[in-house]
Amino acid sequence: MHIVRSTQVVAGFSAVLFLTPTMIQANEAGFIEDSSLTLNTRMWYSHEVGHKNTFYRAQTSEGPRKVRDRTAWLEGFKLDYVSGFSQGMVGFGLDLSMFSAVALERSKLATAGGSNRLLVDKDGDVVDDWSKVGVAALKVKVADTLIKVGRQQPARTPVMGYSDTRTLPASFDGVSLESHDIEGLTIKSGYFDEATPRTGAGSQDLSPSFGSRLVTSDSIAYAGADYLSKDGWRASAYVSRFDDIWDRQYLGLGNKYTWGGFSTKVQLDAYNTQSSGSEVAGKIDQQAYGLTIAPSYQNHTLRFGLQQIKGDEYFDYVGESNAITLPNIFLSNYNGPNERSYSVNYINDFAAYGVPGFTTSLWYAKGWGIDGTHYNGGANGIYSSVLNQSDESHDEIGTLVTYTVQSGYFKGVNVLSGYAWHHASQYQAEGNVDEFRLIVNAPIKIF
Repeated sequence: MHIVRSTQVVAGFSAVLFLTPTMIQANEAGFIEDSSLTLNTRMWYSHEVGHKNTFYRAQTSEGPRKVRDRTAWLEGFKLDYVSGFSQGMVGFGLDLSMFSAVALERSKLATAGGSNRLLVDKDGDVVDDWSKVGVAALKVKVADTLIKVGRQQPARTPVMGYSDTRTLPASFDGVSLESHDIEGLTIKSGYFDEATPRTGAGSQDLSPSFGSRLVTSDSIAYAGADYLSKDGWRASAYVSRFDDIWDRQYLGLGNKYTWGGFSTKVQLDAYNTQSSGSEVAGKIDQQAYGLTIAPSYQNHTLRFGLQQIKGDEYFDYVGESNAITLPNIFLSNYNGPNERSYSVNYINDFAAYGVPGFTTSLWYAKGWGIDGTHYNGGANGIYSSVLNQSDESHDEIGTLVTYTVQSGYFKGVNVLSGYAWHHASQYQAEGNVDEFRLIVNAPIKIF
């Protein structure tokens, strides 16, 4: 299958838009008038405890040491400037963000190598603090179509996005387009060639998230659309090319059904991934499927997820993107080779009890049949670690509590706390881990 590169897609979309008669954007107040400056702070704390055959490795003055506990504790800062748009048929604007993080836990023994939560040097010493330009993008708006060029956080799609699951979010260098000019239809496309990781001060080449060795790609290009019909049907279709690694297609379909006080959301997701180009990550031939059924009554939602990976490698995605739209995404992604999984998740919104902004979630997920013994990626294959996975299984129980202040001086402050217990057979990748997380987000609007 031939996929047009995203730069060509963006140019094509732009040509169509500029050739189409448009109205002057009278609703835009202006570049300065619509500007905002916000300091977003995030305190991140996590404590992991390994069990059975799961250990962490700490660098000490006596050499490497196996430990059971690993702690990450940081404070992150994001100073976000978002401009309005200049007036006229074509509006111009600018997004700028400075990111900074300070490590609050710096002990070699406690941090045990840092994982992807803390930045450590080659000797295992925690980097006390780091800063970087997180966003620096020129934006152009025509009617209801937005084009961004530069370092940015691309709008989430099933094949590309940005991960925001640590102290600071990731970002990417490139160009993106998002259009809402047709009622019910959202068009998204992009082309990116570098990543700025969540934990790190610089940029890096694009690479897969999983693999026994590191390989890189020159670019990720994608295009697709989401459609919401007047009768409630939601449909999505996307294609992407991770240059010289894989081509990927995604289809999604969903609806919401209502009977009196009850409602049920149903969502189907399907991926097809094939290695392409020079296959620097080896041969890939994989399909992934998901089914979500989520009945709700008043403030109670029970969410059921079924998921199937068909292929002898991990369901993988671009590093720092977390671009996976499947139902069973918790502490684990349940994305092992040939893995089947299900989950049950109970969500309660306490607004019904007079506590708006307070929600709880309790889930159980189980994956089984993980089998990579037939993996044959060729000379370039990067998933050779799955060869020892034969009928592996794992499961987890987790709970999450979130509260967002609704009014007053601390309006918008969000507190998230969760605990998960993950148990696995011998060669399942995540191992036997308990993890506690506490995250506090506090936005401070400057203007």
